[in-house]
Amino acid sequence: MGLRSRIRIINTFIKNPDDTPYAISVWEKIKFLVSGIIYDFGFAFLFLILMSLIEPLTKGYENVLNQELYSFWMSILLISIVPPVLEEFVFRFPLKYKRNYLLRLIAYLFKLDIETFWKKHLRIIVYVFSAAFGFVHMSNYSNVDLWFFILSPILVGAQLFAGIIFSFLRLKLGFIWAILGHFSHNFILIMMAFLFYHNVMIPLVDDDAVKIEAAGLAFEVEETSILHFDTTQRGNLLCLEAQNYSLQKLVDSLYTSDTLKLRDNELINLQLLSKQDSGYTKLKFLETLQEHYVFKKVVDSTRNQE
Repeated sequence: MGLRSRIRIINTFIKNPDDTPYAISVWEKIKFLVSGIIYDFGFAFLFLILMSLIEPLTKGYENVLNQELYSFWMSILLISIVPPVLEEFVFRFPLKYKRNYLLRLIAYLFKLDIETFWKKHLRIIVYVFSAAFGFVHMSNYSNVDLWFFILSPILVGAQLFAGIIFSFLRLKLGFIWAILGHFSHNFILIMMAFLFYHNVMIPLVDDDAVKIEAAGLAFEVEETSILHFDTTQRGNLLCLEAQNYSLQKLVDSLYTSDTLKLRDNELINLQLLSKQDSGYTKLKFLETLQEHYVFKKVVDSTRNQE
């Protein structure tokens, strides 16, 4: 059985979920696990494209997960291990009525036949639990408005689909496989951040006037925070080096305006080298930063006082 065949089986489950487990070997379960993760990330990629298309509408929403960095190993613990275990116990473990001890207790105390209802409406129950799992990730955002709730199915669309995949793993393979699937999902995200974003220098500008390179830091590093820059008598930048430094603090060090606030609390490594003796103006440097990073819309407090 190939990848396409396993995905067709997963699609059959998505259309009509059931809780009859597969009597297959561990190796076959691993194949289903890998297929589910591939399918999961395929849809995540599609939602990433959709989010890029609506980015002008969503760039004002702050992701609270970006406000604090942890070390690589602490990130694995807090993102790849703890949440999968806790969330799977909440959103997937109860899907099997036999393991839904709260409902069984209620059924026993009040002499109710909840099991029949549960099995009859399992399809809706799986959808509801998957939707709850997806939409609970809306709490990752702040500064929300009406548009946020309208766009939320796209913003958390990847989590909504992942919830269905994890439900398949839980009901058809077993609870431990749902945890493994969730762990794999989060771990892959961490490794992608480590390999393709963390401390990867990207040229922001490289022309006849200046060369500016910057790298974002996805994880906390044990390096001293350094900011050093030289200017001309007119205040233009000749060179600037920031190491393990808050981008917000860098902006505050160069500009006096209280309206220049970054959306995300990013740590960066940044290098600027002017190719001209006259230096690179701070205004042009600010325009470069505004082109590559998201600034909040903040009202100037001095104008309010006037």
